[in-house]
Amino acid sequence: MYYPVEKYNCFVCVILALCLLILQACEKFEYSPYEVRLNDDEKNINQRNIQRIKDLSITPTDQIKFILISDSQGFYADNEKVVNHINRHHGEAHFLLLGGDITDFGLLKEHRLIHQQLSKLKMPYVAVIGNHDGTNNGKVVYKRMYGAFDFSFTAGDSKFILLNTNYLEFDRKVPDLEWLEEELKDGQQYNHIFVLSHIYPILYEFGRDEGKGELYGKLVSKYNVSFSLHGHRHAYNLFYPFDGSIPYLISGATERLEYIVFTVNGDNITFERIQINS
Repeated sequence: MYYPVEKYNCFVCVILALCLLILQACEKFEYSPYEVRLNDDEKNINQRNIQRIKDLSITPTDQIKFILISDSQGFYADNEKVVNHINRHHGEAHFLLLGGDITDFGLLKEHRLIHQQLSKLKMPYVAVIGNHDGTNNGKVVYKRMYGAFDFSFTAGDSKFILLNTNYLEFDRKVPDLEWLEEELKDGQQYNHIFVLSHIYPILYEFGRDEGKGELYGKLVSKYNVSFSLHGHRHAYNLFYPFDGSIPYLISGATERLEYIVFTVNGDNITFERIQINS
């Protein structure tokens, strides 16, 4: 059948326009791995989950149970096992803390996959940024998905401070220890203070050569922090650096199929290292 050229060209233009509209409407279509387009449930994750913690109405006399994991970066099968084990055995915990290195390369697709896995937890989760999360355009992705790099929240009679310590990825401008001290001063009204950051202060990557590690150690001792919590090393460790007064705990990566369960009951804090394979 013969079509005039003008009608044929018009028909092609209409088809192309429809195709473009369909592609723009499709959430799964990615123009670039560096583009940041989020679904509603992927925005402001930390603040939304902190609100969920507040909604639990934990009182100062209530026992708190929370879980610590770290370095979920690309260990998708292991993450699934850890999430399932937590839900089966410690699903009554109030919340979970993720100690950074959510991703391997800071890409949106990685963040999205990890969030989908952690959303299956029976409790809300709150995540601090890790050095891997600060690569590529990871800072933009983290900020849009999770929010501020430094923030805090309270639960019961405890304050939780989450600090960006990725010194190299943030042009040697972090950690912000002046901000930390203000948060620690405010924390004196609580029975316990927990500080969570990805890189721990005895490492060069924390800014040790500029004296930041030593200053951090003095601050957490001065304000009697209950625990300094970290990731990065991928292997569990409990140690007492600097003046030996404050416990520093590193969570093993999820690839090791383990996590830490903390219980806060009045003046007492206990924790259990859970190793799934054992």
